Amino acid sequence: MNNSSPLSPESVTLVDANVFISIGNPGKSKHHRFRQTVRRAGVTLLVPARVEEEIEQGGVKPALERAQDEGWAKVVAAPTVSHSKGTTAQDIVRRAIASKSASKDEHDVEKADPVFAGLAVEYLLDTERADNITVITADRVAREAIETAMSSLGYEGQITIITLWDLIDSEDDDITLI
Repeated sequence: MNNSSPLSPESVTLVDANVFISIGNPGKSKHHRFRQTVRRAGVTLLVPARVEEEIEQGGVKPALERAQDEGWAKVVAAPTVSHSKGTTAQDIVRRAIASKSASKDEHDVEKADPVFAGLAVEYLLDTERADNITVITADRVAREAIETAMSSLGYEGQITIITLWDLIDSEDDDITLI
């Protein structure tokens, strides 16, 4: 891991529930490293309200609450995916994930991952929100699928998709099941 961060305060940064589930609650070394990386970058993570319940179900609500209390994350009412390019992005991600998962039918793909592609496009197309969007996930297949969608729609320079492991190393003594 190098010392430069792909995070920027000039970018809207959306974070998936699986990131909080992967870092665990305060006191875990992954949580500490992630918190330190985000704070050092001067970024406020936006957690769409629809994934807050997933964080709670994952048993890591204290991680989100601490992030909110410290000001490096906030739960937001994400826009509804209404632009046709946002919907197209979701469809591309759903198909890409299904093709990488031999046993999954396109309609059985988890809904959250495609939604992040749609939300990224919505934030970008709403000119009052941002010129650059970053999506953080802990799912490498989702990352590849979202990158495929952004590239096919011509957004590769404006929407960046990174995994948690691009920010912190994945090796430590913490064990988190997701």
